[in-house]
Amino acid sequence: MSERLRRAARRSAVGCCLAAAAVTANLSAAQEANPKRSAADFQTLFGAEGEATLRALSAGKATECTAAVAQCATRLSAQSEKLLAAWKSEQGEESEPSASPEVAKPAKRTSTARGLNAQQRDELAALVQAAATWQLVQVIQSAPEVERAAIAGEFLDSPKFARALALVVEPSREDPAKVLRVARVLMADRHEALAQFPELAAAVSVVHDAPVMVQVNENIAQGCGPVPTFDYFATNQRKSNFGIKGLAPEVLIFVVDVAASIDELAWASKTFGGHPSVGALYDQVEYDFDHLEKGRPKKVTVAGWSLVNVMRFGGVCADQAHFAVTIGKAIGVPCAYTSATDGVLSHAWVGFVAKTRGGPSWQETGRFGGYASVEGFIQDPQTGLQVSNTQMPMLVRYGAEPEAARLASAALRIAAAKLIGNRTVPPTGAATSPAPDAATSPAPDAAAPSPSRDQGVDSALALLRIAVQACMTDARSWELISRAAASGAMTREQKEQWSADILELCGASYPEFAWRTISPMISSISDITERQKALDAALTIFRDRGDLAGQILLQQAALYTVQGNASGAGHCYEMILNRYFDDGPFAIVALEEASALLAAQNNSEGNILLHERAFRVMEAPKSISPQFARQSNWWRTGVRLAEAYRLAGRERDAAFVEQRIIDVTK
Repeated sequence: MSERLRRAARRSAVGCCLAAAAVTANLSAAQEANPKRSAADFQTLFGAEGEATLRALSAGKATECTAAVAQCATRLSAQSEKLLAAWKSEQGEESEPSASPEVAKPAKRTSTARGLNAQQRDELAALVQAAATWQLVQVIQSAPEVERAAIAGEFLDSPKFARALALVVEPSREDPAKVLRVARVLMADRHEALAQFPELAAAVSVVHDAPVMVQVNENIAQGCGPVPTFDYFATNQRKSNFGIKGLAPEVLIFVVDVAASIDELAWASKTFGGHPSVGALYDQVEYDFDHLEKGRPKKVTVAGWSLVNVMRFGGVCADQAHFAVTIGKAIGVPCAYTSATDGVLSHAWVGFVAKTRGGPSWQETGRFGGYASVEGFIQDPQTGLQVSNTQMPMLVRYGAEPEAARLASAALRIAAAKLIGNRTVPPTGAATSPAPDAATSPAPDAAAPSPSRDQGVDSALALLRIAVQACMTDARSWELISRAAASGAMTREQKEQWSADILELCGASYPEFAWRTISPMISSISDITERQKALDAALTIFRDRGDLAGQILLQQAALYTVQGNASGAGHCYEMILNRYFDDGPFAIVALEEASALLAAQNNSEGNILLHERAFRVMEAPKSISPQFARQSNWWRTGVRLAEAYRLAGRERDAAFVEQRIIDVTK
């Protein structure tokens, strides 16, 4: 790791303390200046201008409302500029690479020895207030115009909840109008409790804006709704393994997305309250081998699917994971149902926060064998997107940071997102979305910074630089950086710098997240040769992670195909089939593409040899029913081999392979 990045890594921890000191000091000063006001006072949390904005909206006068909204946006932009000016005046340097397109100069970091001066502390604290106001106004503006005045008044009466919600909601990735409907119900029905549990209420609002439903194979589990969920966790917060008060909303969303009825939650709390290990709950469910090996209906489904019956009759991995996750959430443990597919079949396990001597940590149970090296996926409770499970260790660390540090990081990110505006592409990380296509023409790299270039992107990246220094584990900041690169808003030098930072700061600890973050950056490099070099660098780092290496090689093969280099593409497919044949379904993609190359050359014999070799090295499924065996790379390759034999007129060989498939999977 370069010395520049070593300093950045050290600074990530210190930066959180600096950010915390900045915001806390400012809030303390405000309280001393206004001793009659509590810490929950709206002006303390949003600033005098923020309070004025909400009061203008609550008055309901059209002209004043329009002016207030405009002033809110101007305030955030102006405060961003003031913060950057304070930062640069202290450091005497630029935050992003210079205008020279030939040399990518590394960004110099803030000196932690000096800490923050008074002006920087004030400007950072003011930015938190401005960002919170901007976000809250966006939420209010999503409502019908006739309701906005009343809504503004409701938020003025619930300042702690208003700020917690404002800094966690993501208007670009969820429907703020739906979030607002839940928030209003809570403010109306649970107003007093909101002051005690603002983070819990914020988490419930962004998760329960749609019904919480989980499909576990042939069965469906459903949550009990926002108000009962809020009541349950508020009432049982002292019984919760980690408590509820003070937990970050970003962490709490993995508690309140529990898909269970109130009766089931009560049973779980009574039966397992204080249970020391969520992982042990996974193993407590007996595996239904009759279903796996013989294809018989699951006993629990026949008996009537419920948590009680899962514990009584057992189930398959999906039932084990759902049981452990649901019980874990019921006793206040952030958990995630995690699934993946290796070269054989799909599997599910439980991820959860555990107490250790070193503090909270993310652990997993049920991630057996080859699944330890295969990327797992979870559903983001807030957005509904399928995201990589590797961001969960980051989230646990993020949630353990001081609240003020998290607020500062969120504010910097929000300000940066506003500056970038609609230049960014939709959020990355959805497993249901296709991977970035390396063969497509990306948006061209932005011009190097110059007086004629829009400086909004450069200012946004400077804010994000401060954000990741303050809190390196804020995954949302990294995702925004990735989207900015993919949109073509960054110069090539900026992409190279950020890619290097992500790989070296996050690559070892959070490999899947690092790859998903830099992948859009790499795919956006307009020069194909430079893109191949970037993929080579990533492959060097991830070569021991078969699932990630396979994705990289597929992208490289696609680039070679665009260049008309069939030999280069074939070499990539060969590497996958030789080294990573059982690491994921991408091996079948490699087999199909390699077969297509041979077909284009009318090389039927080569195609047969390709499939024979792949079929020989791939792992045959053992002791599982045909319905599961058909998911395996071995089974799918065998079917393709039989087809290749038959096309070549080798009927006897085709029948032999088909019989072997039947023998192994019956």
